[in-house]
Amino acid sequence: MLENGNHLVLFPTVAYRDQELNSWIANVHGWCFDAEQDANFQRATAGLLRRALKLPRDVEDPPYFRERTWGFVVRSRKKVSIEISHSQGSFIFQKSKGNGHFRGILDLQLEQVPEVASRTAHGSLKTTITARRDNDQAQVCGEIHLIGDRGLSVISDIDDTIKFTNVSNKQEMLRNSFLRPYQSIEGMPELFAELATPETSFHYISATPWQLYHPISGFLAAHNFPEGSIHLRKFELKDITFLKKIFPTHKKKRKVIESLLSQYPQRRFLLFGDCGEKDPEMYGKIARKHPEQIAGICIRNTTGESANLIRFQRAFLQVPTNRWFVFEDAKSLQDRILPELIALLQ
Repeated sequence: MLENGNHLVLFPTVAYRDQELNSWIANVHGWCFDAEQDANFQRATAGLLRRALKLPRDVEDPPYFRERTWGFVVRSRKKVSIEISHSQGSFIFQKSKGNGHFRGILDLQLEQVPEVASRTAHGSLKTTITARRDNDQAQVCGEIHLIGDRGLSVISDIDDTIKFTNVSNKQEMLRNSFLRPYQSIEGMPELFAELATPETSFHYISATPWQLYHPISGFLAAHNFPEGSIHLRKFELKDITFLKKIFPTHKKKRKVIESLLSQYPQRRFLLFGDCGEKDPEMYGKIARKHPEQIAGICIRNTTGESANLIRFQRAFLQVPTNRWFVFEDAKSLQDRILPELIALLQ
């Protein structure tokens, strides 16, 4: 927490090596907001959320409601000067945009970073950066995952792939997002743990708004998913179009995946998604565009469709059949398909 009620968050992100510059190039992303009490603003925003969730007016806030809606009732701070720095001396200044978010590129000297780096539970490298408002002594910390030139990168959708959300039912999706305990898809934490090695990086992507970052990061930690970068969606809560705007958009998710593929051209990528929305079609297009980088695609079957369905045949047209899998549960993927995937990565 910073002075005068102003807060900062640094989201976990990634860095890649630039051998010509002898640097790690870190992509920094954060959010500046004001958490001071503004009763009128908070009352109006909470009322909008309650109506979207169809909560009766005379009923008290149910469990999880305030925790999950907290990010929507704070005021984003624009044009705030933020100093972002690393302990080995690198620093940059960025100004927050109208939505309070700020981004920047931080160069970290290659030979100095290992001295201050630490390791995740599965052995991959990460380092800490700090951010503070200009001329303010209070600061927050964030993690940068240092990803090598080669290795396996696991990119996973969150909703209905590793976390039960029920995106296909709009009202149930809202209730699962704001009113109920987050539940992991059975077997997925164990499956990811088996994939986790010091050379493996993890990237969690979702159309979930950044306002739910803290609940989402808490879910990943509580269910022992390997540490990694988190990529959510910018979202502004302005009017009653909330129900339409909060639902998934694949343009953002594809942009994130394409960016990671571009930053790490020599790494192999394993994509996880589900068939409830457009993941098969999006992943198929990516695999056709980047055949050398996409080692495998795993689609969780949330609709009971057959893997022989024409939809999948079209989605994965020209993608080798041994590189895409439709699975019913994580155990079947782990027992029957994972060995084949690992062989492909050799």
